[in-house]
Amino acid sequence: MTAEKELKKKGSLVSGLTAFFSSLKLTIFLLITLALVSIIGTVIPQNMLREDYLKVYKESTYTTLKAVGFLDMYHSWWFVLILTLLTINLIACSWKHFPRTWRFFSHPTRLLDKTLEKGAALSWQRSWNAMPENPEALLPRLESLWPGNWQWSEHVGEDGPELHYVSERGRWSRLGVYFVHLSVLVIFAGGIIGSIFGIKGFVNIPEGEKVGTFYTYGDQRVPIELGFSVECRDFDVEFYETGGPKEYSSDLVIFDGEKPVKEKIIEVNHPISYKGFTFYQSSYGAYGGLVDLELNFRKTGMVLPMKLEVGRPLRLPENWGWIEVVKFQENYMRMGPAVLVLRDPGNGVKPYQFWVFLRFPKFGEENSKTAEFCVFKNIEQRYYTGLQVNKDPGVWVVWIGCIMMILGLYVAFFMSHRRLWLRLAPNPDKVELLRLVLVGNANKNQPSFELEFKELAEKVKAWD
Repeated sequence: MTAEKELKKKGSLVSGLTAFFSSLKLTIFLLITLALVSIIGTVIPQNMLREDYLKVYKESTYTTLKAVGFLDMYHSWWFVLILTLLTINLIACSWKHFPRTWRFFSHPTRLLDKTLEKGAALSWQRSWNAMPENPEALLPRLESLWPGNWQWSEHVGEDGPELHYVSERGRWSRLGVYFVHLSVLVIFAGGIIGSIFGIKGFVNIPEGEKVGTFYTYGDQRVPIELGFSVECRDFDVEFYETGGPKEYSSDLVIFDGEKPVKEKIIEVNHPISYKGFTFYQSSYGAYGGLVDLELNFRKTGMVLPMKLEVGRPLRLPENWGWIEVVKFQENYMRMGPAVLVLRDPGNGVKPYQFWVFLRFPKFGEENSKTAEFCVFKNIEQRYYTGLQVNKDPGVWVVWIGCIMMILGLYVAFFMSHRRLWLRLAPNPDKVELLRLVLVGNANKNQPSFELEFKELAEKVKAWD
């Protein structure tokens, strides 16, 4: 008795787990949870630096978000757990309903009995003269009526011997929904592979320079070796009249060893890939350049043209002190390109700073507080390109899953399992004649099959 109780307990536990994981409520709950956390992952920027988060959130909020994994959500253990539970749920649901579907393959209905005839949505009958001596003689007619693999069998019914013919099309379309389920599992598997083994990071490459390492996002910027090098041969940026960037692109060359193996001008949403790594154009920045500047002395009217490299001070002749272009901004205060000039006149005069604008050459001259002013003529700006680096070993698994899903959806929605039965049996009302019964069934798109069935019935009606 104890053994029987243990077996019953184990059986009830297994059935309870099966019912839980195959529950539609669990599916809805997991899908809603996945949608909500995906929204959170979109609203909250991922993998930023701590100081960037502190510009938006309080210290306590940042600590909480980091603790629960919302700052690197798609690599968190609970996000992988949600995908895993969805996978188990989908497998359990498929396993629960699959035996009923498999019966169509393992036990096909060969006989058109009274129960099937009464329950059929499409049924038609006519009188028939006599039972054919050779049952196979009717197969060519049936093939011309509805091409397919027609099979026949003999059966002894209530009123005497009967001949049953059956054919079907699209039997495998019943597995379309399971193929869709399998495609979802493949997509989940690709997502989990990418979440666990994928790498995301960034790299800034100055024009004319080459790098072989990128860095992961977050506070701990871990260097990752590429195994090859990437050179930014040129960077190009176009601006609107307001000074904002219109479009920008990078001319990249990939070197494997010392040999260039790939070259492409990349733009936003037009990346370059090599050995599993994909480089996306994500940002850019200015880090230096040669500035054409004119220093004007109000008292004497003298103009001193010069070329200054950003960040490098220049000593002026005579006893005129020092001058330096401290920084360059492409659109300072929405007034276009500007440079911040540091001027040290010497002779005990306190150094001072002022902005000079390319689009407003009279700006400095109109400021009469200083004994001199500058005119910004031009800049040969140097840029660096900011690239997002992504390596996702699961991306091809996801693509395979997407193709499988398209095929599965096509089979599930646009193909149907259609079956025809034809029976020749004695007619109890007219002993000298037989009764021919034609029955059809389709599991999808029934109106279309009904039209087809009526055409078939008209053809059978015309038989001799």
